[in-house]
Amino acid sequence: MPKRTSPRGIGPHNGRELEMMLRGEKPMALFAAEPGMDAEDIGDARFTPYVAEGYILKFCHFDPATSIEERRYCLPTEEWRCKLSLLISRMCRSGEAFDVFTSNDLARPEGTLLGYPKGDIEVFIAHAASRTSARTD
Repeated sequence: MPKRTSPRGIGPHNGRELEMMLRGEKPMALFAAEPGMDAEDIGDARFTPYVAEGYILKFCHFDPATSIEERRYCLPTEEWRCKLSLLISRMCRSGEAFDVFTSNDLARPEGTLLGYPKGDIEVFIAHAASRTSARTD
């Protein structure tokens, strides 16, 4: 299977989340920890001292059905982003979200919560849709 790539100029914040958050450019980061993974594997190890000092807030949720721990980080006063992200995640796991929303619908608030500009989110959705239609052709 070919490596998943994003359109030029549209890419994940992977490896840059902490610096972007400390500069105030990114309000929230989300990581998923599978069993056996440590903070270095996940990419959030460097957040620890900033959480301890209160510069960044941490919210964790463990899903016993999948054994995945979701770790959400946000800037102070942006806690609502982590809480809304968790609510959306729970609704997706239960299937409830898909009674109302499409995957594209859900990509919009997710991208917004993580701090991506609206234009970048729309380019990402269009790119994802083109990949989906290419697989079904």
